[in-house]
Amino acid sequence: MTREILEQAYASESDFLALLADLVAHESPSSNVAALDALADRLIQVLNERGFTTRRHAREGTGDIVEGRVTGGQGPSTLVLCHYDTVWPIGTLEQMPWRREADRVYGPGVLDMKAGIANAITAVGLAGQLGLPLAGDVTLLLTSDEEVGSPASRELIEELAGQHDRVFVMEPGRDDGALKVGRKGVGDFELRLRGLSAHAGNNPADGASALRELAHMLLYVEDLADNVMGTTVNVTTARAGFATNVIAEEAVASVDVRVLKASEADRITGAINDYSPRDSRVTLTVTGGLNRPPMEPTAPNMELYEQAVGVLSGMGLALEGAVVGGGSDGNFTSALGVPTLDGLGSAGSGPHARTEHIRVKETLERVALVTGLLTKA
Repeated sequence: MTREILEQAYASESDFLALLADLVAHESPSSNVAALDALADRLIQVLNERGFTTRRHAREGTGDIVEGRVTGGQGPSTLVLCHYDTVWPIGTLEQMPWRREADRVYGPGVLDMKAGIANAITAVGLAGQLGLPLAGDVTLLLTSDEEVGSPASRELIEELAGQHDRVFVMEPGRDDGALKVGRKGVGDFELRLRGLSAHAGNNPADGASALRELAHMLLYVEDLADNVMGTTVNVTTARAGFATNVIAEEAVASVDVRVLKASEADRITGAINDYSPRDSRVTLTVTGGLNRPPMEPTAPNMELYEQAVGVLSGMGLALEGAVVGGGSDGNFTSALGVPTLDGLGSAGSGPHARTEHIRVKETLERVALVTGLLTKA
């Protein structure tokens, strides 16, 4: 039956692209609540038309969360994670419009991750068209704040993950198409140093330079990186002082941290918080921390990947499993111990870039894969 699923996925191309074009036409930057809610309205309409039972979770300061459910058999239940917010501001569609060039389709958010939404909806539909019962209940969750760290959706994601046997994350695959069995955890720290101002020419010794202390700390922080462990630590923004002839009394910097293991997150967090300025007159305040735990390639995650390998093999296809640097909502579910497989949404490249696109044929093969997984006990 896996070959039949693949052929049906290829045959669904026009319907899949029509749905995707509709989603892309609804611009939905994370910061625009009105635009997000307008797309939430449309998503609820689409899901209702396609047999999902829907629920809307109201949120303040961001778009509402859309939940769709379909009843399946007594096999494993699946939480399918999508986000409908993008990094692109309103008006981007005029600058980089929806277009198709050979096997590629371009547009803002087409890869990250509106194709993933279209995939999930189409995959459930394919199962019905082929008369294949879903292995278990399926919950499709469409969130509005993934691109800004999922502050308003994390609690619900984790709650629902605990009610399901497995999680499929509809983010795009790696540029070469590989599925994602692991992701780095992501942390953001703010370093705020406060010293004493003084005239830089007349009495500089009376000052305590926050900028000089930041220079020392920058080297200390970035030296915490560990290439062997896959840990990166980078000071990404900094500002200090307010005049060219004044010793800087304040300095502020942002630090980006990426880790493959939770133990590395603990090490970096401890080292940053334990730092003491060299000049005792300068005080340090550290805020922030790890906002996404690492998605480690655990045994349950790898078992789910092997199931995908089996489905793909029946279709005459194959995809590698990869560990990547960026985070997703799958980081949350994997950290809870729920088997999680990521990168199922689409194939393409250029996320967050003006070259963003999907490769249509490979993306339809992913639709077939998701259909096969959802109907496989």
